[in-house]
Amino acid sequence: MLTKLEHAYEKAIQQQAQSRNREITKFDREVSQSIFCAGLLAIEDNSIGVAQYRVVSAPTGSGKSSYAHAFIRAYIETFPDVSVLFLVETIEQAEATYRDISSLVGSEAVAVWTSAHDIRPSAVAVQQEQGFVPERRFSVDDLANYPVVIATHKFYMGPRSRKATVYRDQPRKLTIVDERAADVSTFDVDTGLIKTVRDRLAEKHTANLEHVAQLTILHDHLEAVWQGTSRKEAFDEIPRDKHIDLSWFNSDQANDYIASSEEQIRIVFSFGRALAKGFAFLSRYDDYGNGARFVGYEMNMPLTPGTILLDATADIDGVSLIVNNRKPVQVPQVNYRNLTITHIEPNLTKGKTVADVVKQAKHARPYAEWIIETIRQNSQPGEKVLAVAHKGLFDHEYLLDHEYLPDGHREFSTPLDLEGRQVCFVHWGTGIGSNRWKNASAVFLFGEFHLPKRAMVGTSLGLREQRATAAALAPFQSPNPRCTGLKALREGHLCRWMKQIAMRGNARNIDADGFCGQQRLFVTGEFERLIIHKDRMFPAATLTSQAKASNRARKGVKALVSFLYGTDEQEITTVDVQKLTGVSLQKNGARYLSDPIVQRAMQDTRFSFAAGKGRGNLGRFVRGLPLLA
Repeated sequence: MLTKLEHAYEKAIQQQAQSRNREITKFDREVSQSIFCAGLLAIEDNSIGVAQYRVVSAPTGSGKSSYAHAFIRAYIETFPDVSVLFLVETIEQAEATYRDISSLVGSEAVAVWTSAHDIRPSAVAVQQEQGFVPERRFSVDDLANYPVVIATHKFYMGPRSRKATVYRDQPRKLTIVDERAADVSTFDVDTGLIKTVRDRLAEKHTANLEHVAQLTILHDHLEAVWQGTSRKEAFDEIPRDKHIDLSWFNSDQANDYIASSEEQIRIVFSFGRALAKGFAFLSRYDDYGNGARFVGYEMNMPLTPGTILLDATADIDGVSLIVNNRKPVQVPQVNYRNLTITHIEPNLTKGKTVADVVKQAKHARPYAEWIIETIRQNSQPGEKVLAVAHKGLFDHEYLLDHEYLPDGHREFSTPLDLEGRQVCFVHWGTGIGSNRWKNASAVFLFGEFHLPKRAMVGTSLGLREQRATAAALAPFQSPNPRCTGLKALREGHLCRWMKQIAMRGNARNIDADGFCGQQRLFVTGEFERLIIHKDRMFPAATLTSQAKASNRARKGVKALVSFLYGTDEQEITTVDVQKLTGVSLQKNGARYLSDPIVQRAMQDTRFSFAAGKGRGNLGRFVRGLPLLA
């Protein structure tokens, strides 16, 4: 049967290549082999009942999703009684996946379910809501009759997931997850939000007020916890009061509100359910304990035997250091020598972060103007440009209703015309998996996608499926906790988003030899993190700096590495370094030159350090290390 499966897989790959009028390259072969290997291992996992992910972290743009579609065709052709569930992130991806898989296996074998593919609404209503009408729509009750079903992550994590996970009264044999879903959801509330939701629902529903009464119990319990606590740790468990019964939040009635389309209602009731299960804690959000948030968390993704995860950044996201259910499959590596990365220091008010800046127009408007000017200075008329910025700039209309940037420029079909440049704007938290900006030759990442520490703590506990006890929270109490899992998760989260969004542009177009497309990437996030992780994210890419002269005068490692990445000089004496950066290598040379970040900067910029020997001979940086192939 293995030979038959191999032949069927090759046939499907050839059909794909012919339909797309392209040849199968050596790099394509390596990616397709990774998918085939993952498929065989997942089939074995299903046969022996082992629930784990077979992870394929082949690069963005490598075709791993397409080869997974080909494997599905080969699998159901070779084993007629098997079934597959294919999960995607968005409605648009679901439609594209349906079209591709249907062209391989025939539309009679494939169903797709999203709100756009629901047969119940009229075509006019779907067009108004989604902007398109799918060529086929289905009843959710019919999914169990199709060997191949496509659904979204959200549907899979919802109460009706069984509609998609069962085929002919049996669990589906394979589940393929395209792009990592949020393994853990966190629900961040305070007593004020609970009261707001309760009062709103009390006004709407006067006949049945059971849910209002339950919200009152929840509100009063948390208020008593907050008022009664005398401890000042960053995180506290929420004690269980034997007189307080929160079991209602696990009921079907509560599930109706958890499924609400109104975000505040969904978050509050979801928090209640998490607390009822012991998955919630108190978080003090300043150094003095004056104020609190309550954070609930729950595990999202049911993991079944026979699961494959397709995610280009699963190898760097930090999750594998916390859980043991991810088993990587060997994948080919892309060479990023055609990618140039330039670090730009953000123009922020002294002492303020981007999150601070976007809260006030007097800071946000100048920052938005700086974003526009930075794009103008670092791109050329005629270029296609993708720019990613903090969501607050869009929410408060400092960018999209700004005089320089009219509203509605998410696609290259309707770009902002910036003096001949075609510019698209999106915000952090969106865009993973999309190829709509694949022709962008310049990508700008303004800021980073930070999450609050309390959210990372909830995610860490959720991944381990730990309840929020005092013992479980203890490792996170320090302002800079040494628990490696939390640090790895935070760094992995930031690296994942940087790489995923950076690869939305032309770099995702990988050639036959495994080299990325020509692209310039401009980054304003933390420079040290970029230096440390650059070779993991973008091996062989060139890194430079546009550090400001005023900032180079500050002493320290940051000033020195910015200078090394930003200078074109072939040789620089220690005297020149001190004049330009304030760093005295004559006094503190050993300390600076042994710093890992400085050593990485020297390696990247091909600088070596020659110590001065004898009176009057100055030490100096000299370019001389050979370029890596």
